[in-house]
Amino acid sequence: MKKRALFCYGTLQSPLVMKAVTGQAYEGREAILNNWARYRVRGSEYPGITRQEASVVSGKLYWGLDEQAMEKLDAFEGEKYERVIVQVAIADGTCEEAYVYAIRNDCRKMLSNDPWDFDRFLQYGLEKFIHWFVEDRRDLFDRGDL
Repeated sequence: MKKRALFCYGTLQSPLVMKAVTGQAYEGREAILNNWARYRVRGSEYPGITRQEASVVSGKLYWGLDEQAMEKLDAFEGEKYERVIVQVAIADGTCEEAYVYAIRNDCRKMLSNDPWDFDRFLQYGLEKFIHWFVEDRRDLFDRGDL
């Protein structure tokens, strides 16, 4: 079974959220994704990314995700996002191929013009997000998917 790398730029940067979704803890490193921009999804506490020249998205790169973890992440991200392959830059200057969940082109209108900030999310949005995550995805917990 092939292991994969995943670049996370939103709520999944939090090891707490990542473990809640996949059921596993992963080691991650700070990384950046060039020529993409991150915006808050309207009426939510989470972001989406879209291609945008000369923009940079900071995030966390996780390694070693198996197909089961990726399937859980697919369910978590839902139909508004698509999994695409990108080149991510790590602080040591190396680049790594990784998956990222990008907002689908037909869903771009859901993005606001507000940049999304991880630190602000941790301070003001994490509790609200966790409540939404548990309530909205209760069927995943009940089935044992998470």
